[in-house]
Amino acid sequence: MNNNDRKFGGRFIDIFLISTIASLIVLIIIFTTANNLHKAQNVSASNPTVNEPGTVNPIEPDISSTVTQEIMNTNIEGIRIVNETLKDPTKPYLIQSIKTNFEPINTAINKYISDSKTQYENIIRLKDKIEPNDSSKNLLNNLNISVEISTHQDQYISLIFTKNIAIRSNQSDTTIYTLFFNNKTGEIINLQKILNGDVKSLTSLSESVRSSILKNPAYEKHINTESLTKVTEPKWNYFQRFSIKDNSLVFYFNKGEIANNSIGIPTTTIPLSSIYKQLAAEFQKGIKDGSIVTTPPPTKDTSSSKKVALTFDDGPHPTITMEILDLLDKYNAKATFFVVGNRIDRYSDVLIETFERGHEIGNHTWNHTNLTTISTNQVKEQLSSTNNAIKKAIGQYPTVFRPPYGAKNNQVVSVIELPVIMWTIDTLDWKYRNASNLLPMVKKSMHNNAIILMHDIHQSTADGLESVLKYLQEQGYEFVTVSEILQYK
Repeated sequence: MNNNDRKFGGRFIDIFLISTIASLIVLIIIFTTANNLHKAQNVSASNPTVNEPGTVNPIEPDISSTVTQEIMNTNIEGIRIVNETLKDPTKPYLIQSIKTNFEPINTAINKYISDSKTQYENIIRLKDKIEPNDSSKNLLNNLNISVEISTHQDQYISLIFTKNIAIRSNQSDTTIYTLFFNNKTGEIINLQKILNGDVKSLTSLSESVRSSILKNPAYEKHINTESLTKVTEPKWNYFQRFSIKDNSLVFYFNKGEIANNSIGIPTTTIPLSSIYKQLAAEFQKGIKDGSIVTTPPPTKDTSSSKKVALTFDDGPHPTITMEILDLLDKYNAKATFFVVGNRIDRYSDVLIETFERGHEIGNHTWNHTNLTTISTNQVKEQLSSTNNAIKKAIGQYPTVFRPPYGAKNNQVVSVIELPVIMWTIDTLDWKYRNASNLLPMVKKSMHNNAIILMHDIHQSTADGLESVLKYLQEQGYEFVTVSEILQYK
């Protein structure tokens, strides 16, 4: 083969290869275009969301925006809890609701939940519109509604809804919604029915609520008196947020409504026994007019041994009371503790421990007020609030009462149905706060059937108590409660 033939063959091969490659490229372009068109047609048929004329925007379903519900039974007949969650990152919520066997109640609850969702979404939209470039936009929105259930006389139910809304903030607005109803008839009951529609009863209750709030040491310096006065005027619509717990009316105020936000949701408790005469007949059932169920007095001991009653006022205290309990155990001594009501909730574990170790629990008013300086109704409130707090903590009411400062008069004594206990020896531990002074004060005035006054809120009392216990034991005294020693006086 000559050189010309070789050149011609090479050119032919080159042309063939180039043509083949070009054909393949054309085929690939045609195939790819057809395939993309087919996909676009499928997406358009299943999700025809159009952004601009002639263009199709395929959207995948957002599983993070799914609402989930969980329904759980309770141990209360006909009452079910519904937990609803929305995981939408722009407006997430967690809502706890209630379903009952009664359509009017369900309708009221559903309206509250629906209105809450609408309020939440409207606030978000308004915030986004007014402040689109707000630097706090990276903070989460959140709606949380929880519910507490309380029963009364196995017939009535209180639902207490607490709603927290936070919009681009770590701080939330907190409000309360309550519903009180008869779980046998489905009737929704307001305070007007509970008080027989009597405006005079409402006026009296209004004063009690206001007084209780102002005297609560936990709210001291936080209350806006003007706001409190306004929202506790004797008008039925001002007393819609309430429940009945442990035979007491509990009233709720929204966060920031009557006080600064630091104290959260202010509440106050009014024992039903203190307003017994104002109650409608159906709510008087199971309630006594200020009376207290007490433990039967112990059988009288006819022995001739010497006895002494140690008493401790003003507790419970989280550490000092416990030290005193350990010392009493060491000397096999029983005592009586007169507790202040507003300390019970904070130190209920200490009170329970005191009771379980066999000591007697007495009432020392709600906030250690001088009873001779307040009204009869206020005296009753001081007593009943503390009685109920003690009952809630240890399962039984107190058996004795001691007035703060020993201050009493005929008016005060006339409304106290418990034995009023004073003392025969005042150690003045509250005055001297000196551990070494405790025993000399006891020795100076010691006698059989003595009732010794001390306080379990002073460290010096705990420090000096063992010397007193040791001395009395050596002198042959038996340590008993004040209820026991009353038999020998």
